[in-house]
Amino acid sequence: MAELEIRQVAGEAMVAAMYPLTNYAFRASPPFPDREEWGEMVRHREGVTCFAAFDGDTSVACAESTAMTQNVRGALLKMGGIWGVATHPAARRRGICRELLLRLLSAMHEAGEAVSGLYPFRESFYERLGYVTFPQWREATFSPLALAPLLKLDLDGEVELALVGDGLDAYYEVTAEAQRGAHGMALITAHGMVPSSTDKAWIAIARSHGVPVGILLYTLAGEHVADFTMRVARFVTLSSLGRYLLLQWIARHVDQASSVEVKLGPHDRIETWLSDLKPHVATEPIAPMGRVVDVAGLGGLRVGEGGLRVRVRDPQCPWNEGAWRLEGADGALQVTRLVESAIVDGELSIQALSALVYGTHDPGDFAFRGWATLSEASISTLRRVFPPMLPHMYTRF
Repeated sequence: MAELEIRQVAGEAMVAAMYPLTNYAFRASPPFPDREEWGEMVRHREGVTCFAAFDGDTSVACAESTAMTQNVRGALLKMGGIWGVATHPAARRRGICRELLLRLLSAMHEAGEAVSGLYPFRESFYERLGYVTFPQWREATFSPLALAPLLKLDLDGEVELALVGDGLDAYYEVTAEAQRGAHGMALITAHGMVPSSTDKAWIAIARSHGVPVGILLYTLAGEHVADFTMRVARFVTLSSLGRYLLLQWIARHVDQASSVEVKLGPHDRIETWLSDLKPHVATEPIAPMGRVVDVAGLGGLRVGEGGLRVRVRDPQCPWNEGAWRLEGADGALQVTRLVESAIVDGELSIQALSALVYGTHDPGDFAFRGWATLSEASISTLRRVFPPMLPHMYTRF
C-alpha cells in the first residue's frame, strides 16, 4: 500500500469516504444498505468533522466527531462526540486510526470543545489515547402486568402519543431540561438525538398542565397480537409525576405487550419504582468513555473545597502538558496554568484527570493503573475536590 494522504472531508466527499468503511465495520454484510438512504442519515447530522486517509482516490480509514454539549459536574461544556472510526482490513494495525483521532482532538481544541466522548470498539485502545470508562447502560426487562396497580391512580397529568417526528419539539424540550441536572449527559446540538426516520418510533409525551414532564421513545415488536414486546429506547423524566405517568402508560399496554424492555442509565434504580416489579436487569456490553480535551476549559465545574498543584501528562494533546493549579473555591473549580518550573504536589496523566472530572475512579486507584504519582495527602485532597459521581452519556452516536 502506497503512502497515505490524510485530509479533512465534508459533504458528499465525506459520505463517499465513509460509506464503504463504516458499513463494512459496523454492519452485517453483504449487502450494504442503500447508499442514498444511508447518505441521508449521515447528512442529517450537523456539526460533523471528518478526517479520512486515502490511498490514491480510495478511502481506507475515517473518523468523525459531532459537536455536542455535555453536563460535567453541573457545567454545560462543549463536547466532541467521536463516532464512525473505521479502517479497511488491509490498512489496519498501521496506526492510521490513531493519527485520525489525534487530528480530531486537535480540531476539538480549536473549536473550544473542552471534553470528548465515544463508544469504543476496544476500551484499551482509547484508554491509551486518554479516555476513561463510564458505567454501562442497563436494560431492564419486566412484565407490564406488574404495573397494573398504577392504572388505579388518578394522576395530575396526561400522556400524548405521536410518531417521533411529530413530537420532536417536546423531545428536545425535555432532554435539554434533563441535561441541566444530569452529570455526564451529552446532547447533539441539533438533530441526531432521535431516529433519522421520523416514523419508525412512537413517542409518549407526559404533560402536567400542558408542560412536558417526561418522554418515552418506543416501538412495539412481534408477530402475535397480545404478545408484543415494547422496546423502550429512551425513558426521560423531569419529575416523579413524569415517571409515573409514563409507567402508567406502559401499564395500559398490558393486553397488547407481554414484556417490556427499557434502556436505562446506571443511576436508574428501576427495582425501587414499584413493588413486585421484579425486573431482570443486564448491562450492555459497550460502556461509553470520556476524556478531557482542554484543561483550561474546565473552570466552573461544581466541586468540593481544596486545591493542589499538579503536573499533567498528555502526549496526545500537548496544550494540556505542564503545571496547573486546580482549586475548589465557593463550590466552583478554578483552573490556573503555572510556570513550567513550578513545584507541584503530584503528577497526573490525562486519564487520571479525566477520571477525576467525571468522577468515575477513586484517586487511590491511579497508582495501580499507572496514571499518577501522588502522596496520600494529595489523594485525600483530590477526594475532597472531586467527589465520586455517576456519569451517564445518554446519547448514542
